[in-house]
Amino acid sequence: MKQNWKKLSGVLLGAVLAAGLLAGCGGTADTSASGSQPSGGSPATSSISAPAGSASSAAVSSSGQETAEVKNETEEIVLGSVRDMIPGEGDAFYVNLSAQVWEPLVINNNHALEPGLAESWEFNDDCTEWTFHLAENAVFTDGVKFDADVCIQNIERYKTGPLTSTYTSLSIDKSFPNLKEIVKVDDYTVKFVFNEPITTLDALLGDYGSPMISPNCFDPQTGEITSQVVGTGRYMIEEHVQDQYAVFVRNDNYWGDNPGKVKRYRVNCIPDSETRYSALVSGEIMGLMDNGAIMVDAAAKLAESDDRFEIEPTKSHMTHYLYVNGSKEYLGDVKLRQAISCAIDRDQLNETLYQGLCYPAYSALSNQTPLYKEIQGTYDLDRAKELADEVLQGQRLQATLIIGQRVVDGYPAKAMAEYMQSALSEIGIDISIELLDNEVTTERLKSGDYDFCINVTGLNSADPYSTLYSWMDSEGSYNVDYHWNYSNTEVDKLLASVLNEKDADKRAEIYGRLQEISAEELPVIPILYYVNVNIHNKEITGYTSELFDGVSIPTLEWAANR
Repeated sequence: MKQNWKKLSGVLLGAVLAAGLLAGCGGTADTSASGSQPSGGSPATSSISAPAGSASSAAVSSSGQETAEVKNETEEIVLGSVRDMIPGEGDAFYVNLSAQVWEPLVINNNHALEPGLAESWEFNDDCTEWTFHLAENAVFTDGVKFDADVCIQNIERYKTGPLTSTYTSLSIDKSFPNLKEIVKVDDYTVKFVFNEPITTLDALLGDYGSPMISPNCFDPQTGEITSQVVGTGRYMIEEHVQDQYAVFVRNDNYWGDNPGKVKRYRVNCIPDSETRYSALVSGEIMGLMDNGAIMVDAAAKLAESDDRFEIEPTKSHMTHYLYVNGSKEYLGDVKLRQAISCAIDRDQLNETLYQGLCYPAYSALSNQTPLYKEIQGTYDLDRAKELADEVLQGQRLQATLIIGQRVVDGYPAKAMAEYMQSALSEIGIDISIELLDNEVTTERLKSGDYDFCINVTGLNSADPYSTLYSWMDSEGSYNVDYHWNYSNTEVDKLLASVLNEKDADKRAEIYGRLQEISAEELPVIPILYYVNVNIHNKEITGYTSELFDGVSIPTLEWAANR
């Protein structure tokens, strides 16, 4: 067994180094826009020159006269992200929630449900009627007042869905399952009536479950966004160049508490990991945001070697999964999926790829979900071989593992795939790896033209129903669309009953049972629970990490006495 450990550890280390996943920790990273390299191996310092008005020029100001308060009003803060903060009109939400442009009815603040555009809510005894009391002073930045009519118009938009997004889908069935009717009680009160009891509506409406945007921005017939989105939030979109950058300016007429501290901020879209690192080191950007913006080891080494930077680590809702095409011969057999899971040494993956900062995953839900149930699994190669041989009967299975470019850019997914290739060869599965564009990856998943896929997914942590339904129900969207081909009568019955269960302890028991079944039958194979490592220049402060969207924009500002 130790020989296998050494062999696989060598595969992992070689894959990490060959893939350049430690890029930026030595002298190979670019440190200027021209792509020139420093003569030595240390990162660029704050003496590097930059265009006037850029984040770098602000960071290296030596006058010492300008206060942080003045800088907050006159100098934009520039951040870097893996993705464009504004996917645009084809996206159900148009702009990332963390940009603070639009607001939901309910805010999911790291598992705690708080008022958003709904100030309060209550439900009747059998949970078939929920009444929401809306904020009376909220105004969209185009002058439209937020009220019950506008709220209902937005929810009617959900009925045209499912509307797709790079973040999550939006539909009436997902946010308001079994909705019977919407009643306008008065100008600032809305009642939702359901055909069946629903005990977790507030959780379903958290964040991306209830976006509210000006009715001037979307087509009421199709639900499609037709112009730049206008919200009630702390910031407005000032300028956007697709896949390059987005500039946001503070809404000085914000209706709520805690308006943004900095007048203007910019987020540069930098898909390439080495370019992101170089931009941070050179001072072109002040910090990195978004999941997978920097490799864990690269962030740790930079913060250790250069005292201009510090890390804000956060437990993450992101989880590494191995998707399995259950419609393929042999892979639909639960014993082979169990063999695959047993053959994966999650502890070794964690130590080699993430310096031990992540956590081995065996439950389908994120370990940051309140209703997460801890399930202990084991690495057992002998058991894996026994199970695989029962299914394959001495044959070797030829299989393809696909990975999308988004996952490769943000995580050490290629190294993980090469580990899988080596580990699964021990149980009779020969894997070829294909790195694909994101659109091609989605097409291959939906067409069933794959055997395995490594993906990194974030989950709704307030209530796990939508996730477990889409993954485990016989008619769930992931299960059907991605050809997992999973079906279990007990699971279908449990999912049908959980939304109607008013007792919180009994709901938790149902969700626990669903996680147990998932860990046993593995419709999807969890690998590792991720940790965010948001790194930033000390020239800025208030770079508070958040569980869901990485960085808190409202608290962001220039640091004093820098």
